[in-house]
Amino acid sequence: MRRIGWLLAALLLTAGTASSPAFGVSQSDLDEVDRQKAEMAAELEDASDEVRAAGAVLAETEARLPGAEHEVDVAQGRVAAAEAESAQAAREAEAAREALAAAEAEYEAAAAAVDEAREARASLFNATARGAELLTVDAILSSDDPAEAIDGLTYLEFLMDGKDQAVQEVTLSRREAANAENAAATAQAAAEAAEAAAAQALADAQAREAEAHAAQLAVQQLQADQEAALAVAESSRDEAQADYDDLEAESERLADQLRREDDDDSGDHGGGSSSGGGGGGRGWVVPVDGWKSSDFGWRMHPIFGYARLHGGTDFAASSGTTIHAAASGKVVYAGWSSGYGKLTCISHGGGVTSCYAHQSSIWVSYGEHVDKDEGIGAVGTTGDSTGPHLHFEVRVNGERVNPVPYLPSCLCR
Repeated sequence: MRRIGWLLAALLLTAGTASSPAFGVSQSDLDEVDRQKAEMAAELEDASDEVRAAGAVLAETEARLPGAEHEVDVAQGRVAAAEAESAQAAREAEAAREALAAAEAEYEAAAAAVDEAREARASLFNATARGAELLTVDAILSSDDPAEAIDGLTYLEFLMDGKDQAVQEVTLSRREAANAENAAATAQAAAEAAEAAAAQALADAQAREAEAHAAQLAVQQLQADQEAALAVAESSRDEAQADYDDLEAESERLADQLRREDDDDSGDHGGGSSSGGGGGGRGWVVPVDGWKSSDFGWRMHPIFGYARLHGGTDFAASSGTTIHAAASGKVVYAGWSSGYGKLTCISHGGGVTSCYAHQSSIWVSYGEHVDKDEGIGAVGTTGDSTGPHLHFEVRVNGERVNPVPYLPSCLCR
């Protein structure tokens, strides 16, 4: 069984670290985990080490699971958004590539038009040049025939107009080719940017997918931790029941002893009658400077589900804190008592007794008279205790009753 306890400690460490999602964990989440673990520990103070370890794992996993499952939902939503963004980026990249292909085709056509214009006008340029050399203005003007001179000038003008038109056509083709080249360069840049965006979107989608996978694994690990803890707890069910039965038997033995003490010494020890009533009227004090961490009463076992009585009120306090007598009386028990650990009980007369359990040290002796508020011991964690605190009981004719009505309503010192 001791080895199982070590294994559960390892499980608890896993549940507190590796099982947690690496994102989305706030301080309030961690505080809630600690709170639930503390509550589980308080409810299992009389359980075996193995059951308490299993309870710690269960409390931690139950506290973490809702957040872990939420992280799965969030991560899956991120995956869907990233995949949609990646698909849109891929479509934009495809459109950019198509635009680039069209721009490159337009540029190639424009460049071919330049070459065609250049070749088509080359002969005209040569002819014009030769014609202009032969048909000079002086030759035309020196002609004796006026009609021939006019025809020559007209032809010369035609040659010049043709040359100008050819130059304009080539220039226009070149301009169109330059424009097409610029458009192709712009389309090339757009296509490269779109492809880069698509690649980044794909990488983001893959990262989100990895996050979702990690979140799902965290949930699965928490669930596995739960199952392992439950298996260990279930294997200790009979032992836990036997431990509880032993504690109840010890409580009954203590009750019998307190009843015998009360029969032997029926005098009033200064604590008041055994009737109920509020604390202020009885004049009792809160036995320790701490805060109420667990109430008196019946409650369900957090793992096994059976009802059991928590026979006192717990006050959390640091180890070594002074424990005070709630009222004056005679010490009728001072020593070790099984699950109670180091225990002191004080008879206040009229069948009313107060008991102080889990002490680290006892400062009074059997038969000694103590005054109200006198220091009688120190807080500890002896017996079946999961941490330093005072387990405070009030018994009437040996039977446990709710201690709170005997104490000041503020539960403060």
